[in-house]
Amino acid sequence: MEKQSFVIMLRPAPAYGEEGTEEIVGEHFKYLQSLQESGELRMAGRFNDVLIGLTLVDCESRERAEEIARNDPAVKAKVFHADIYPWRIALGHES
Repeated sequence: MEKQSFVIMLRPAPAYGEEGTEEIVGEHFKYLQSLQESGELRMAGRFNDVLIGLTLVDCESRERAEEIARNDPAVKAKVFHADIYPWRIALGHES
């Protein structure tokens, strides 16, 4: 099955800023690294001026993209809220 691309937008959720947020964000970063190692993560980062993160994943289905978002430790802990959007890449390059 051909892989599809999805953008996962991460925004602060109700638990953001509560005690333990930094540790949970650290777990979130480790989770993203594991997705990179598995080949599903294309890129991840955050905007400079607003507290919004963007993760681009390549996977076999929207269901898998939703699973990736659901399993993010920061989403599980309600530190981040995830919105998923299908993404069609028109131009780009592999790094």
